[in-house]
Amino acid sequence: MLQQISDYLFMGSLIFLLVTVLLFSSGSNYFNTWNATGAATDLQMNHDHTKMVNGQHSRLVKLLKSYLLWIPVAGMIASVVLSKI
Repeated sequence: MLQQISDYLFMGSLIFLLVTVLLFSSGSNYFNTWNATGAATDLQMNHDHTKMVNGQHSRLVKLLKSYLLWIPVAGMIASVVLSKI
């Protein structure tokens, strides 16, 4: 019985973790590509590398500070502990 609960908890936490990471990784840069015009959209030649790296870093920091990341991680740890009982 505990094994089955542990399996469901792990799978639910894994799905929740994947959705959280996908939401944080898409960010606002996904929608900014629609506003670009001209030949720059083909090769993205007019982007500022430092600005892009800082944007990626800030999204990563926001993800690591978010409870939406740590709740599924705690669920996965709890499911492993339940499976050992």
